[in-house]
Amino acid sequence: MKQVIIVALVCLNASLLVALVFGIGTPEAEAQVIGGGTNYIMITGDIREDYDAIYIMDLGRRKLAALKFDKKGGLKGGKLVMSGIRDLPRDFGKVKGDRR
Repeated sequence: MKQVIIVALVCLNASLLVALVFGIGTPEAEAQVIGGGTNYIMITGDIREDYDAIYIMDLGRRKLAALKFDKKGGLKGGKLVMSGIRDLPRDFGKVKGDRR
């Protein structure tokens, strides 16, 4: 009886090892799906030593929001501050009277 249990556990461990090595059952990660259900893109970046930035673009309304995180206070004491919202068609669009 002991041998049957040991053989079964060895087979189970071998099959789990094969699944782990070949990645069976793990879905492929997708960061940004084209044509997906969301209309937002979020990008992070550094501004200066003490600040990190988060940029959120609303593709439906064509607006860009910029937020900054003050790292001086650490993760618990830091503050997330809205820096501003930009209207992208107005910023990048053709200005009335511009003949270029």
